[in-house]
Amino acid sequence: MATLDSRTRQQAWAAAVILVLASGCVSRGGRAPVTRPTPDAPVGPRSVEAILGTARSLLGSGYRYGGESRREGFDCSGFSRHVFERHGIVLPRTTLEQARIGWWVPLDSLAIGDLVFFSDENKPAHHVGIVSSRPGEALTMVHASSSRGIVETDVLESGYWLDRLRFGRRVLPR
Repeated sequence: MATLDSRTRQQAWAAAVILVLASGCVSRGGRAPVTRPTPDAPVGPRSVEAILGTARSLLGSGYRYGGESRREGFDCSGFSRHVFERHGIVLPRTTLEQARIGWWVPLDSLAIGDLVFFSDENKPAHHVGIVSSRPGEALTMVHASSSRGIVETDVLESGYWLDRLRFGRRVLPR
């Protein structure tokens, strides 16, 4: 059996790391999905601001694939699920499931509390964030970055996210 030289082992290790990071948060585990949001109270501007406040209160929390708590860390869909659940709104667990609920929103009409989805060209959604900007402002989101944990990002200033920006969904009736 042939042994791998040091360079080949480094290349294999780098490829494995890239594969894990590129998988983003297409997590598939977790609880049974709920197919639509189930708010337990009327939703209005104060509720939307409260959801954003909860999202921002988690800035700096760690990242963990499949995670959905501050203690263990979050992946992107676990983060959005956790934030909305704190306000009585149950979202499905995975990014793909979250991309199918609520109402489609044009990118130029996204508002605080909407979900924004990202994917590589011709691929299903693999990342979700919670919009933290108002219509007419530069699009910002709070999300779980696999390299930085929970952060707030200006999508238009980030070539990475801007290139992958696909669509928005509104789960809160307005």
